[in-house]
Amino acid sequence: MPSPDENPKTFRLGLVINPLAGLGGPAGLKGSDHQDTALLAHERGVSSVVNERVGIVLSDLKDRLGNSGHRLQIITASGAMGEMACTPFNDFFKVEIVYSSPERTTAHDTLNAARLIKAQCVDLLVFAGGDGTARDVYQAIGEGLAVLGLPAGVKMHSGVFAVTPKAVASVIQSLMNHRLVSARMAEVRDIDEQAFSQGRVSTQYFGEMLIPDDQLLVQCVKCSGMIEDELMLDELCAFITEDLEDDTLYVLGSGGTLKALKSTMGIEKPTLLGVDVWYQGEVVAHDVHETQLYDLVQQYSKVRILLSIIGGQGVILGRGNQQISPRIIEYVGLDKLQFLATQSKILALEGKPLRIDSGSDELDRKLSGFHKILCAYDDALLYEVRYLD
Repeated sequence: MPSPDENPKTFRLGLVINPLAGLGGPAGLKGSDHQDTALLAHERGVSSVVNERVGIVLSDLKDRLGNSGHRLQIITASGAMGEMACTPFNDFFKVEIVYSSPERTTAHDTLNAARLIKAQCVDLLVFAGGDGTARDVYQAIGEGLAVLGLPAGVKMHSGVFAVTPKAVASVIQSLMNHRLVSARMAEVRDIDEQAFSQGRVSTQYFGEMLIPDDQLLVQCVKCSGMIEDELMLDELCAFITEDLEDDTLYVLGSGGTLKALKSTMGIEKPTLLGVDVWYQGEVVAHDVHETQLYDLVQQYSKVRILLSIIGGQGVILGRGNQQISPRIIEYVGLDKLQFLATQSKILALEGKPLRIDSGSDELDRKLSGFHKILCAYDDALLYEVRYLD
C-alpha cells in the first residue's frame, strides 16, 4: 500500500477574481463599486492590476512547489474572473473552468462563481478584490468553507485578507504540505455609506468567514472608531503646520489623521478617503486620481508626501491610498515620505511591524526598515516597516 507521500492528494484551490478590483483607488473613486468604474478609470488612465497580483501568487507557488505543482488544481471562472490569470501557468497547474463569466462582470457573477466553485468541494477559496468582493463571497458561501482574500481592492477593512500576494502563496503551501495551520472566524466588514456621507469612516459588520490564520500573514480588522488621543493628534497637526515650507508641494494622503491635519492647515471640506494637494496655503488639487497626481508632482521642484497608518492593521501604503503609486514615490524620492501616527495607533499594533503593499516588490523592499514616525509635537518614534515576501 503506498504511503500518503507516495500518492499525495490533489489540492483543490478555488479562485474568484473581481476584474474591477482596485480600479477606484488610483482613479480617486474611493472604491470600485460605481457602475461606471471601468469607464471612469479608463478616462483617467488607470488599468486594473488584479491579474498581476494573482500572477504573483501563482508564480510564487510555482517556485515553491517545484515538481509537485501537478498536485495543485485550480477551480475558477472563465475570462477575467480567473482563466486569464491562470493561462501562463496552464502547463504547471491543472485548471478547471466551472463558471462562464460575461465580458462585463457584476457582483452577481462573483456570487454565482463562488457558489459553483464551493460545490466543487475545494479545499480553499481565494478571492481577489476588496471589501465589496468579500461581502459577495460571504453571501455566496457563508461560514462553511475556508477562504482567504488576496488584497486587490481599495477598501480592505475586513479581517479575511492576507497581507500580500506572496503571503497567500505561503498559506497555500503550508496547507498543501500538511503543516499545522490555525483556523479562526474573521469579520467581513465594509464602509457604512451613511456614515461616510457625513464625513466619518465607520465600518458595518456583515458576518464572518473561516480563514487559515497566521498572524504574520493575515491582516487584522481595521480599527475604525478607535478613540484617538485628541490632544496628541492636535499637537501633531500643530507641529506639522508650523514646519510647512513655502516652496514645497504637499501631497496629503487619506484617513482620519490626515483629515485632521488638512483641517488644521485651513483646507475646507478636506477629503477623508482621498488625496489632496496643497501649496503655499492653497489647495492645488482636491481628491486627485493617480494620473493627475503624477502630472502635478512633475511641475514642482520640491515635493513631500504625508501618509498615515491604518489603525489596527498598520498598513501605510497600498490600502486606500493607491493614488500615491510606486512611480510617484520613485519620482518624488523615498526620503520625501513622512509617516504620521498617534502613539495610540502604534501601541495598538502590539509590536507588529508596519506593512507596505504598494504593488511594486522593488519599492516595498526599498521601504523596508526602521522609519521615523511623527506622533505628537516634536515627538517621533523609530518603528519598523516590513515587506513580507
